[in-house]
Amino acid sequence: MKARLTILLALVLLGSVPALAQRARRAAKAEDTGPVSVTRSATLRVTIASDTIGIFDYLSDARKLAMWFPDQAVIEPQLGGRYHFRWSGKEGVWSGVVTEFIRGNTLGLTWKPPNEPYETNLRFKLSPQAGETIVELTHSGFTSSESMEMAVKAWRLYLENLKSVIEDDTDLREEMRRPAPRATRTRPRKTE
Repeated sequence: MKARLTILLALVLLGSVPALAQRARRAAKAEDTGPVSVTRSATLRVTIASDTIGIFDYLSDARKLAMWFPDQAVIEPQLGGRYHFRWSGKEGVWSGVVTEFIRGNTLGLTWKPPNEPYETNLRFKLSPQAGETIVELTHSGFTSSESMEMAVKAWRLYLENLKSVIEDDTDLREEMRRPAPRATRTRPRKTE
């Protein structure tokens, strides 16, 4: 009886070796694509010399949005409202839903560029501080560092433009759209 149990136990253990190896391969693959998804988020801040209500209008009013952000904007400024943004020279429409709406304080949006496989989330939080307002933008839900880095680069420019439009009445988008000057390479002259 004892010998049978030993043989049975050995067979079970030997039979489970391939299963353990298969589980290990799955676990290694799961780190790359896995059943556990990892998302990234970025938070950017800018201080603007204006009150929270005035700045909130630039985030939630279609006419004022088009002054610093998309070239065309439609937005229903309410919780559950829809929005549609379009940029000149870019294909498609960015559309989503207002997920948070506290006038003068917080605006949340779902964010999904055209032809992108996943949706992310935006959240603008306004905090008054000594006659100015801190605008905190959190963009979350990125599945790759590359896509997050691209978004951070764009948000830096747009937040700088928001500040410029509100404080100086200057839209920086034309400057942003111009291609960077190419470095010219000069050849050294031959001397004879």
